[in-house]
Amino acid sequence: MINSPSELDLFRAELSGSALHDLFHAARRSAGLARMQLHGLPAYLVVHFADVKEFLADDQRFPGGTTYVHQVEPVVGRTFISMDGDAHKLQRLLATPAFRSNAVARFVEHALVPLAHELVDRFAARGSADLVAEFTDVLPYLAISRKLGLPVASERRQRRLARALLTYPIDPSGARAAAAELTQVIGAALAARRRNPGDDVLSRLLAAEVEGHHLDDEGIVSHVRLLFAVGATTTADAMSNLFWTLLTQPGLAERARREPALRPGIVHELLRWEPPVAALPRFTVAGGRIGGEDVPPGSLVLAALAAANRDPNVFDEPDRFLPERDEKEILTFGFGSKYCPGVNLARRQLLAALDVVLERLPDLRSAGRAAPSGGVLRSVKSLPVVWRLS
Repeated sequence: MINSPSELDLFRAELSGSALHDLFHAARRSAGLARMQLHGLPAYLVVHFADVKEFLADDQRFPGGTTYVHQVEPVVGRTFISMDGDAHKLQRLLATPAFRSNAVARFVEHALVPLAHELVDRFAARGSADLVAEFTDVLPYLAISRKLGLPVASERRQRRLARALLTYPIDPSGARAAAAELTQVIGAALAARRRNPGDDVLSRLLAAEVEGHHLDDEGIVSHVRLLFAVGATTTADAMSNLFWTLLTQPGLAERARREPALRPGIVHELLRWEPPVAALPRFTVAGGRIGGEDVPPGSLVLAALAAANRDPNVFDEPDRFLPERDEKEILTFGFGSKYCPGVNLARRQLLAALDVVLERLPDLRSAGRAAPSGGVLRSVKSLPVVWRLS
């Protein structure tokens, strides 16, 4: 065991740069499961690819919904991620038609790419910017609003509300206030769509039907809160990690500029190498054997996605960033019944953002010492950059 419960809280630890991956490497070398904390609760850490995959696939012993009932449902509402079994399947089918590949492709081409250009227009003539504050932490939230047909409020307000929803375990009153504020915006737009349906996700959610079942208004509002809290936030975090990687890996930015065909590989390798969600928490129900160790019922277990994605038994030279690497299965978006339905949209957003920035900002270079940080949610908090003015 590398840590006692009193030594490290994975949620509160900064773990900047390689520190998180060094920690996971040490856990992989130790016998049994490492012990850590999450929000002050003792937890087991699962780090091997095969063990993480098996753990996430076992809905009977380790159902995913139980954790989200306590962590996000009080402010997000009842959604498919806090359900298990048949209820999860039905709700997921009703709530995710907008993630189908054709709908995603149309949205990226006709809405997301123009929106990315609009954001770059704001600072392109300056020659310098904080790429996180002015682009990566703005684009996914505005994109979700446009996809839903919601009024586009200020970017600061959107990301403040979305990120506040995720603070429920440590700031329940702040998270509830953010949920109430976001609900007012969603509720007004939903009422308008009931009167006059349009070509947007809210209208499609109102019309969705599976075997005679429909989403009620609370179900739709809850799903939209989930899209902001989980979908937009993790995409923004992944985008910050993407551009940090682009600018800190020697020669990568120039290769990406010269070789557009390499860019999908850059996105995939980024999602393996520095994922936005480093660890997924789950409570055991009946308990069971994980990674060669018996875990009691009611235990908190952390599935270390970032560790699994660097397992040397699966990936050659796992700590190297190799965009030309043969594409293999990664666990960044989970596995099993709770596999993220927004995977295609997230990948396409990252690729579109990369294309636009490379096109608009020549000779882009880092002007700071930022690095990804966080033990559960992982992102770059600030990314000062400069570029050549034409």
